[in-house]
Amino acid sequence: MKKNLYIIGMPASGKTTIGKWLAEKMGVGFLDIDEAIVEKTGLSIYQYFKEFGEESFRNLETQILRESDQIEKRIISCGGGTVAHSDNMKWVLNHGLTLFLNTDQEIILQRIQNSFALRPMFESLSVEEIRKKLQEIHENRVNFFSQSKIIWNKSTPSNILYVAVNQLIKD
Repeated sequence: MKKNLYIIGMPASGKTTIGKWLAEKMGVGFLDIDEAIVEKTGLSIYQYFKEFGEESFRNLETQILRESDQIEKRIISCGGGTVAHSDNMKWVLNHGLTLFLNTDQEIILQRIQNSFALRPMFESLSVEEIRKKLQEIHENRVNFFSQSKIIWNKSTPSNILYVAVNQLIKD
């Protein structure tokens, strides 16, 4: 694997699941930035957000992203907002291949409803409020996401995705 693969997308789009799947199929390492934050701080993402706020979280996320270039080549699952902060989209485009998971908003909504404890920005919102917030997030980030080399319009991985990524990552 010649370069890192950075997986980006909306919250609950499947970045971790598809990232782990690809890493296993390709026989390379996997780094989930959210999991790295939990390991580094000893706090859940929810706790970190509550205690230190979103800006601090985004700064730590950026730090871990930038450090990822100095380790063994691998697949990296970025947080939902990673590329919309601190010129991170420009950075990932210069340091590897990007894969945008363009998961259907209704699937994302269902996933969020099933995992409130993992998603502090949606805590205590109604279904309609979540839908509206997802639309706002998408509108704010779509310009970043659309710069990706690969755009995957499905909610699950397949061998087609594997072949595409495997071919492009070696270029």
